[in-house]
Amino acid sequence: MKIGNLFTKSILATLLFCSVSQAGWNEFWDRVHIDYARNKCWPSPFVEQDRASVRNYFATMTASGIRLQNTLGDHFFEPANNDIVLTPAGKLKVRQILMSAEDRRMIFVMRGLTEEETNVRIAAVQTAMQELVGNADATEVLVSPNQPIGRSADYIDDVYRRERATIPAPRLPSNADG
Repeated sequence: MKIGNLFTKSILATLLFCSVSQAGWNEFWDRVHIDYARNKCWPSPFVEQDRASVRNYFATMTASGIRLQNTLGDHFFEPANNDIVLTPAGKLKVRQILMSAEDRRMIFVMRGLTEEETNVRIAAVQTAMQELVGNADATEVLVSPNQPIGRSADYIDDVYRRERATIPAPRLPSNADG
C-alpha cells in the first residue's frame, strides 16, 4: 500500500506545483472558427479585390488613351521667325481639349529634340490658350514622351490629291458588244 500511497502523493504534488499548460488551445479554436466562417462565405470577401484589380487596369488604359488623344505631336508645330508656333490645326486641337470634360483637359506636348525646343512648344501652347480663353494657365501643360499616331493634314491631302489624279476618266462601254 505504501507504493500506491507514494504514487498518489507524487501525482498530486506534480499537479499542484506544475502550472497548467494551455498550449495555445484557445487561440487554435478561435482560429478554427474564423477559418470556418471565411470558408463558408467564400468567395464574397474576395470579390471586391478582384473587381478593383479589373477597374484599375481599365483606369490605366483610359488614362493612357486620354494622354495620347491630348498630345500635340510634331505636326502641330511649325517654325516661324526663329520661333515655334502652333499650326491652325494645333490651335483647333487645343480648343477641342479645352472644351472637353474637366477631368480630361490636360494638354500633353510631344518632347522636342532639345529641352529648349520642348519649352518653346509649351510656351506656344500657353500662348494659344491665352488667345482662346484669355488665360495662359487654363489647364496643365505636360510633356509626353510618346508620339501619338497620326500624320499632318498636308501629307494626307497630298496623298489624297495624287490618288484622285491617277483615276481614269469614266467611260461608257462601247456599243460593239451588242
